[in-house]
Amino acid sequence: MPFPLETLIAVPLIGLLAYIILGISGFGSALVTIPLLVHFLPLQSVVPLVVMVDFLATVSNGVRFREHVEVAELKLLIPAVIVGILSGVTLLATLPKHAALLMLGAFVTGYGVYRLATKPSAKPVSRWWGIPTGLIGGLIGGLFGVGGPIYATYMSARIHDPAKMRATLSAVFSFSTGLRLTVYLISGLLLQSEVWWAFLLLLPAMPVGLSIGHRLHARLTREQVGRFISVLLVVSGILLLWKAI
Repeated sequence: MPFPLETLIAVPLIGLLAYIILGISGFGSALVTIPLLVHFLPLQSVVPLVVMVDFLATVSNGVRFREHVEVAELKLLIPAVIVGILSGVTLLATLPKHAALLMLGAFVTGYGVYRLATKPSAKPVSRWWGIPTGLIGGLIGGLFGVGGPIYATYMSARIHDPAKMRATLSAVFSFSTGLRLTVYLISGLLLQSEVWWAFLLLLPAMPVGLSIGHRLHARLTREQVGRFISVLLVVSGILLLWKAI
């Protein structure tokens, strides 16, 4: 296995934390894995690796909670996600990565602070907001692999039941990660041997983390889940800024 000892230890531990978070909130694993794993593996290996494991995790979540999915919420969102992801992957090859990482870190941190400082509105937003949500979330997902905060913002304003929100987010992520996985396969990024060695390290942590996260989710209220997500965003954004700087 072509990794030093610290990588062999760090990868499964990072994965365990990430998939506990995914089990609790329905999203957020990439916000943990990408900023942390790039300290041990090249970015070009981390992104397809995370997408591959996240696809299995979100499909598992989606199948388990499929009866809670709000299908009507996906009708405007999914077509916009397709356009956004294709645009994001196209831009990925042209944008300066250092500047893009700084921008992403600032956005995620600022948004997390905003969520902590404001109370969520009880009034649902219009379903038509699914179009810009899909475009922006897909764009950021295609560029950085972390479109989750955008989708979660929209879903939290549309769906007030934590179980339905988690299930619907899992459905969106299953589709978006599947599309990105296809793009990375076509591009050859998934054919790197380093990706598959790291996949073998990360994969066993996924079902364990999801199981723990599902148990914790059942004990949390919507407000606690929202606060947890906000703190996660702030921490992840600071880690991204740290990596960029």
